[in-house]
Amino acid sequence: MILRQFFDLTSSTYTYLLASGRGREALIINPVKEQTHHYLTAIKDLDLKLVQAIDTHTHADHITALGTLREST
Repeated sequence: MILRQFFDLTSSTYTYLLASGRGREALIINPVKEQTHHYLTAIKDLDLKLVQAIDTHTHADHITALGTLREST
């Protein structure tokens, strides 16, 4: 299991990247749009395949990166 935690200082938001060590399939939880480049860099550096991105709740404090991540993978 691979786990990376990211923190966006502006919105005080934590984002999590989880992946299977065996299949290299990854899930990103609560991504912040302005931090997309950090997530994509980590995914590439860890040789992962992003298969899902989710928000756990409505975000009034930041714009989600769900659409951006789906377009990028």
